[in-house]
Amino acid sequence: MEKPQFDALRRPQAGGPQQAQGVTEDKTVIQDVDRVLQDAVEAGATDIHFEPLQESLNVRMRVKGALVQVRDFQEKVRTNVLNRLKVQSGMDITKNRIPQSGFLRKEFGERKIELYVYVMPSLYGESVVVKLQYKQSATLKLDELGLSPSTLTAYRKALGKSSGLFMITGPPGSGKRTTVYASILEVVRPDMLVMGFDPIVKYEVPGMIQGKPDDRAEFTFADAIQALLKQEPDIAYVGDITNEAEARATIQGAFAKRLVFGRMTANDAVNALQNLIDMGVAPFLLAASLAAVLNQRLLRRLCVHCRAPYPITEEIQKEVGLRLPPDGRFYRPVGCQNCGGTGHVGSVSIFEIYLPSEELNKMIVAKEPLQALRMRAQREGMTSLKVDGVLKALAGYCSLEEVLNSL
Repeated sequence: MEKPQFDALRRPQAGGPQQAQGVTEDKTVIQDVDRVLQDAVEAGATDIHFEPLQESLNVRMRVKGALVQVRDFQEKVRTNVLNRLKVQSGMDITKNRIPQSGFLRKEFGERKIELYVYVMPSLYGESVVVKLQYKQSATLKLDELGLSPSTLTAYRKALGKSSGLFMITGPPGSGKRTTVYASILEVVRPDMLVMGFDPIVKYEVPGMIQGKPDDRAEFTFADAIQALLKQEPDIAYVGDITNEAEARATIQGAFAKRLVFGRMTANDAVNALQNLIDMGVAPFLLAASLAAVLNQRLLRRLCVHCRAPYPITEEIQKEVGLRLPPDGRFYRPVGCQNCGGTGHVGSVSIFEIYLPSEELNKMIVAKEPLQALRMRAQREGMTSLKVDGVLKALAGYCSLEEVLNSL
């Protein structure tokens, strides 16, 4: 039995060199993919994009909000690279013409990372996005988020209510989850039952029951919300409200004597109200349950060692459309050793808060236009994202261009 095996290894076989080369290429692909993931973690990237082009596979990662080119795979290994990601995250590699999603956990040293993988067919193959979540305990406080003193005071006052719906809104990657968990930590007490469901559990809160739905097990997000509310929590967190079933379940939960925190993609605080109505929430139910809407953006923070001031010109005054101090200064990024030549270190957030009033609730029920609702809210004291951003740009936290591009 041993001799035939030995002889078979020694005998030249048709295709042998090609098979050996294929094994080598497979090992190289595995190493290369693992290296991309490790580099992303070391850089603190939030997501990695594998983008199929006509003759290559482009790889970029998002670091501090900006996409950075990191790798360019040859066309001949493109399928192998993508299959490696699909296999690791539990997808079916035989299916390449339908969207898929997967999940995996990896350890890089002492760091435990959760990776959410999303596949979409495209013109030259499958496009893959890997979202990285760095597991950590939620310790951030509200006064560390960057809210202005007036917004922080108003939001804390709203959080003092015993019940109601608090919506945290903004575009993807704007730090909504961080704000939600900081808000929960602000109000939670040892005698409370706190529960939450989120597609991605980024922070772990001691004493909080946290879960995430699994579509592959036919356990939808709307099902998760219903199951959560049946357990009668004092504080409930609902992540990523995207459709009518989820919106209705969230609103219903806010009518009981509990605080409900929800997260949603929206351009601004007032637009979030319209999103809920468009999802099928009756305006009078929304007006009766809403406690506050906090909308935000996450911008790159200017490096204090190299930022360069410049005066406000008439052209800038017209572009901004706000009354600016005549002796004010904005700042632009330059780049130095302290910031790695980028001109930016860390991030800064800008916010606006919508607080319902009797008059605003009447306007919601009457289905008045968004612009009228927005103007009324500003007359009642709401500071817009634009104003908050310009003030922080004048203080040197971020560039004016960054603020205007985020709106």
